[in-house]
Amino acid sequence: MEKFAFVYMRFYSCALITWPDLSRQLALRCSFFLNFRHTTTMDVPDTGSNVAASVACLNCRDKHLKCDGNPEGCRRCRTLSLFCHFVPSRRGRRGQPSEYSLEMCCAPTMDDAVLSVEESLPLVASNDLSPPFLAEPKEFPHMRIHLVKVFYEYFHAAHPVLPPFNTWAMLSPPQYLVNVIEFIGSHYLSPGQVPEFTTELWTAIDTAELGLEKAQAYLLLSIALHGRQAPEGAKQCIGLAIQCSLMLGLHCRELSDTVEVQNPVRAESMRRTLWEIYVVDTVLAAVQVGGTLQFNMETPDVSLPSEDTIFEEAHPGRSSISAQDLSQRAFSDETNMSSLAYRVEATIILRQCVNACETFASEETIDMLDSMISAWFHRWPSEKSTILQFNGKVHQIDFQSAMMIQCAAIYLHFPKSFLMSYLPDTRGIFCSRPPPMGSHTTNPQLHTAKVINAAIELSKLASLSTSVTSHSPFFACTLVLSSIVQVTVRSSRIEQPIGMHYSYLALNVGVLNSMARVWGIAASSQEKIRTVVREVETASTEANQGLVGNLSTPSVLPI
Repeated sequence: MEKFAFVYMRFYSCALITWPDLSRQLALRCSFFLNFRHTTTMDVPDTGSNVAASVACLNCRDKHLKCDGNPEGCRRCRTLSLFCHFVPSRRGRRGQPSEYSLEMCCAPTMDDAVLSVEESLPLVASNDLSPPFLAEPKEFPHMRIHLVKVFYEYFHAAHPVLPPFNTWAMLSPPQYLVNVIEFIGSHYLSPGQVPEFTTELWTAIDTAELGLEKAQAYLLLSIALHGRQAPEGAKQCIGLAIQCSLMLGLHCRELSDTVEVQNPVRAESMRRTLWEIYVVDTVLAAVQVGGTLQFNMETPDVSLPSEDTIFEEAHPGRSSISAQDLSQRAFSDETNMSSLAYRVEATIILRQCVNACETFASEETIDMLDSMISAWFHRWPSEKSTILQFNGKVHQIDFQSAMMIQCAAIYLHFPKSFLMSYLPDTRGIFCSRPPPMGSHTTNPQLHTAKVINAAIELSKLASLSTSVTSHSPFFACTLVLSSIVQVTVRSSRIEQPIGMHYSYLALNVGVLNSMARVWGIAASSQEKIRTVVREVETASTEANQGLVGNLSTPSVLPI
């Protein structure tokens, strides 16, 4: 009968907008069936040790086993030395679930994490993260639908933390999150014109109650502000997003698993938000001059993001793999990982490579990380590594996975390559984080070859499609990285096929020119790369090897 009730519930959610009168009748029927279930099963006293308790602990619930309901720890958890935790059952209720503190879900205090943000936020109750399935509808926010649609068309594919548009709109998101989405969408409607970022929008987010949507607003803003060449604003926003996520307990697997039972769509959005924060924090630290890692806790044990079908079908189906399982994945039979999960794995490798550069890692550590990069490519399924889909569109998440791994290779090998001695002055380029001085190595030729190959592969990603509007603004920074390597190769006079690096450099500048119509960081980087090219050409001592405009190689860069 409970199953029958939930069929009604799902139909009710679809009918809520189209047939309000019918939906009210369905709601009454759902309430009747659930209350019937509640009074006939939950209120029966426990007459023996073999009878299941009315509320099972999370461990027994996850394994679908009987639980004796002892609040001090059920028999099974005590026997297995497991942490026994109970969440009040919502079966038979139509109101908000009972509140319980996130301290029970291992949400840390701010002393447990090192953040560059001084502001503090109140702890939120878990029911703020998981509204009931049949909650009374909220007031629908004012929404400029054309801007939201543009956001979903061009930006969402590269950073899909929110549910699909129809699902997200039905959730009646807060007005400040709608305004953030409209602000990002406006970048795509007026090429060459920078939309105004108002203090009213910032104040609305800052004064909003702590919740999942507030973390998402800061996260999305950090990406947009980076694309607008506002490094301090991007750094502050990602710091606030990290702070919100830790105080909400998004890094705690138990919380998302609990919400999964009530609302799988929201649980998946929570997981995606946490991992997107991790990804953006890593990329900002890697590409921004003066960038630092702000997410300083250990890799979260939250399940890796799932495919989009969990949003589309709205049923529990979380990934069984966590980041802590990745090191053993090569020796298991588990091969079913989502594209988002592969991107997380690539981000973890990039993060380790950035740390290795900053700490002057030993040759053994670099060899280990290099093997991790190679192994990642060998495990990457062919259907994902293709990246370009049959409809001609680039799969943005697979695209970013390859982008991050190639960046990891450059950061890992550049300090030990020949190229360190020929690196031109790029301090004027916002997203050109200079590598630290390298230490001695017995095989600099190998490191040099791997850097050059990674730079070429980044340019090849740029050649996949002439449509670049949907690329993340972070791709502009990786093209800068590739371009600097190409210019440095020219300065070092390493023997290379005539014209090869000219063509890749021209491709990079061309893609930046197209991305500049949306993101200011691409426009500025394009001009400054041209400046570096001119300086290298002027400094060249051999006219017949000039980078642009010699007889053997046609001019490829407009100066």
